[in-house]
Amino acid sequence: MEKTLAYVGVDYHAKNIMISVYLSQEKRFIETLRLPNNDTQIIRFMQKLSRQYELKICYEASGSGYVFQRKMRAQGWHCDVIAPSLVPKKTGDRRKNDYRDARRLAEHYANNLLTVVHPPTQEQESVRTLIRCRFAFKDDVKRIKKQINSLLLSQGYFWQRTKWTHHHRVWLRSLELSCRHVRLVFQEHLAHLDYLESRLAFLESEIEQMASTELYAPSVQKLRCLRGINTLTAMVLIAEITDFRRFASPRALMAFLGLIPSEQSSDDRRKGGGITKAGNYRCRTMLVESAQHYSRKPCVSYQMKRKLAQADAHTNAVVINCMQRLHKRYWHLHLKGKTRQQAIVAVARELVGFVWDMMREPVQLQAAA
Repeated sequence: MEKTLAYVGVDYHAKNIMISVYLSQEKRFIETLRLPNNDTQIIRFMQKLSRQYELKICYEASGSGYVFQRKMRAQGWHCDVIAPSLVPKKTGDRRKNDYRDARRLAEHYANNLLTVVHPPTQEQESVRTLIRCRFAFKDDVKRIKKQINSLLLSQGYFWQRTKWTHHHRVWLRSLELSCRHVRLVFQEHLAHLDYLESRLAFLESEIEQMASTELYAPSVQKLRCLRGINTLTAMVLIAEITDFRRFASPRALMAFLGLIPSEQSSDDRRKGGGITKAGNYRCRTMLVESAQHYSRKPCVSYQMKRKLAQADAHTNAVVINCMQRLHKRYWHLHLKGKTRQQAIVAVARELVGFVWDMMREPVQLQAAA
């Protein structure tokens, strides 16, 4: 006997979860209850449901990660992670609680109104965590540098030339502040900066080692052929996007990265805006930095020749076409009156298209899938 399909919406929290079960054929909820976030009780309840129904479970992505989804799939039940920002909501609905959230998830899921998140494997998630840790440490380094600059400025010290060069650091070490407590704070800031930079260097060496492994080396080698993309940028793109094939077109990937223009049009009035910035900001930041290289005249350097010699013909064609087109695109926009930043962002958006074309047939993630 074929089982009836039941859609299960889960409002997930660390201590308790709210579960709502919806039957799409009968257009009704059969159960909504709260359970403690305990694996034994949750699995027991799902097993009871699965005796009578075929289960399709969903919950919103959150800081709790993908652990619940992996547990459900390990038991043989279908479970999807939903993008919370894309869940349909009524404008005038001001009531929000776990009971309503679970029921809304189950009903929307049954009516195919939710956007499913592409969950990474545990291996992919661990690499992504390492890369995000590097970004966090980089932000901490920037923050402590600002604190040092502000402290010295308040004491009447100001470096006239480029900061954080070798000469600037020698000057910092040679300063003798008069007040004992200010001197103590200054020394602590410098010690903290040294510590953060040492850990940052360690994390970057770990990322380099990961990029040279059999799993990631082929794709990193491909992406590094593109002008402006180094090992770190390649690893960020691979770790954050994971599978480039899930995007049907370059524009879909551009939208995922928040690089497409926003728009507010009505009737005959058409008004465009800046980029949406709605996607992955780490990839977007790295791509914008890489796009700045295309303002220079296209040329195949000795180092690029060595990289292209190890790549396939398709990659070579994409790299040469990318370098020539994006250089022309940048200067075309710049001469039209666009600011440098606007032109760079437009080039970054087109760079995504070349990355997508190059990575349509990825080879690095099949072993981890």
